[in-house]
Amino acid sequence: METLEEIALRLGHRKQEFFHFFKHYDSILSHLRFERINFLEIGIGGSKDPKDGGHSLKIWSEYFSKASLYALDLYPKDLELNSRTKIFQGSQIDKKVLANIHNISGDFDIIVDDGSHINFHQIETFKILFPKLKNGGYYFIEDVQTSYYLSDGGDGFYLNNKKTAINFFKTLIDRMHQVEHENPYSKPDYYSKNITEIIFVPNLIIVKKNENKSKSHILVNNQKPIKGQSLLALRKFLKISKYNFHYIRSKIYYLLDLFKI
Repeated sequence: METLEEIALRLGHRKQEFFHFFKHYDSILSHLRFERINFLEIGIGGSKDPKDGGHSLKIWSEYFSKASLYALDLYPKDLELNSRTKIFQGSQIDKKVLANIHNISGDFDIIVDDGSHINFHQIETFKILFPKLKNGGYYFIEDVQTSYYLSDGGDGFYLNNKKTAINFFKTLIDRMHQVEHENPYSKPDYYSKNITEIIFVPNLIIVKKNENKSKSHILVNNQKPIKGQSLLALRKFLKISKYNFHYIRSKIYYLLDLFKI
């Protein structure tokens, strides 16, 4: 059985940066190759030429031989693709466009963002589409090296810039571990409840959606329990005072980060 790379070479694909991703796609997605899945790719390629692009779609179509494939590009495309592939035109951060695709396709098993690579777009597209991913599905963000490119809204100088895609996805690691926050003010959100894996490899981020059922073996309601009964009231007061101090400290650091940007 051909690997993703072997299919690409046979079809004449020569985008070298894409070849770097093949081993990761193969290792994660091979179990879905012959399943009837919904696959969405953001970005078709070929720039403004309506007859150019779609190379990766052809590869994915062969790799997932029973999949329904959906693709979105900023520019109109007129490509010869198989009947399982549907192309849409519009912005990757246009909620109406994305909702229209979803209304036709239903929830997705796989989403690949190979669109504009602009940091704001990568973040906003994820916020819109991740809820439309099935449990057990995977969301891929390609070419995240633009998090360090000024022209794409990145920042290679201040690496804690919260506006970059890489830093946004780093925060999802914290959210995935929400039950382990020793912080009584920490509350679970959609991402903490629905992300079970985040993988960072050079220029690629992979997020798996599933119900996060992890429990802390140490904390109770995001607090370390007080052991023993000696001076219990005093120790409770001291613990709450400590938590309040760190809560105020965190807010100060947050404000300082805003000024840094």
